[in-house]
Amino acid sequence: MYGLVNNGIRTFILDSHGEATWQAICDKAGVTDEEFENMASYDDGQTYALVGAVSETLSLPAETVLEVFGEYWVGFSKQTSVGKLVDQGSETLIDRIRGLDEMHEMVKTTMPHLNPPGFDFEERPDGNHRLHYYSSREGLAPMVVGLLRGMAQDSGVSVRINQLEYRGKDSDHDVFSVRIESAEASSAA
Repeated sequence: MYGLVNNGIRTFILDSHGEATWQAICDKAGVTDEEFENMASYDDGQTYALVGAVSETLSLPAETVLEVFGEYWVGFSKQTSVGKLVDQGSETLIDRIRGLDEMHEMVKTTMPHLNPPGFDFEERPDGNHRLHYYSSREGLAPMVVGLLRGMAQDSGVSVRINQLEYRGKDSDHDVFSVRIESAEASSAA
């Protein structure tokens, strides 16, 4: 993974739990880098170790950690060049979701070794849209749920998300139902 993800985890923990907790997480994860170079590539195992250490330290399931981090990621990444790419020309949540692949392709021009996930958005007339999430990395579907919630909140709408298919023996990718609610529903919640 690229260092920006690890820096996002670092900033999330520092903002919500402080320096001592971050140091404890680094110790548990066996991570010596206190700051990561955003556009450098790091072994995926390091990121998984950080998530595991956060889970253990905060006594939360790893899935919950990933979901909360996915929501946090939206605001965190907006302060970076990567986050600005997602927002370019994106007026609606659907535009932003559709822009995820394009953003990753732009990032790949400066980081050709990047192995990003793929997103295929299927707009449906009944409003129960489908998001197909393809990744060579296992276990990150909860982060996608958080990412969608964070993007929806940032777009001024609420969203109902259900995972319909799970990557595994019967499917090569995850599939989510995404139902976008009105802006009024978001502000009333």
